[in-house]
Amino acid sequence: MVIFLICIAAAIIVIALYLMIHRVFLKRATLMVQKNAQDVTDVALNTSLKKLLHWDKDLNSQIVADVWGKGVLAFEYHFDYKKENINLDDFTRQKLAVKLDEYAKEHHLKMAPKASQPFVITDWWKYEGILHIDIAYLINEATVEYIEDLKKLKLNSN
Repeated sequence: MVIFLICIAAAIIVIALYLMIHRVFLKRATLMVQKNAQDVTDVALNTSLKKLLHWDKDLNSQIVADVWGKGVLAFEYHFDYKKENINLDDFTRQKLAVKLDEYAKEHHLKMAPKASQPFVITDWWKYEGILHIDIAYLINEATVEYIEDLKKLKLNSN
């Protein structure tokens, strides 16, 4: 009976260790993918902004909230468009989307099989002179599903 209890305790310890190690490796891999996608998106946006706005400023992104899932590769950028003297009639969401697509084609960026383009501007809003831009990099299935969910939300809100 004692040997049986020791075997059960050992099995529980082994399973717990396996789950902890597995979780650490998954989290590390996810963070590496996320960081790589963030770097690619940062360079694409900054290159596009330099072409559109003729400035030498570099923006760094923040990851959009993890509410949608850990694998979602969406990033937020913001800058003071009034301080930069940017006319938002000339600098539009559509013009930026075109430049991002051009960048992706020039650099042969990979994208998810179900994606029609590598980058999607998911949000564009201004508040107190600050322009906020959210960009998703559709390189994995989770991000493609995120975009589909956003489209469904937009349809249901209208």
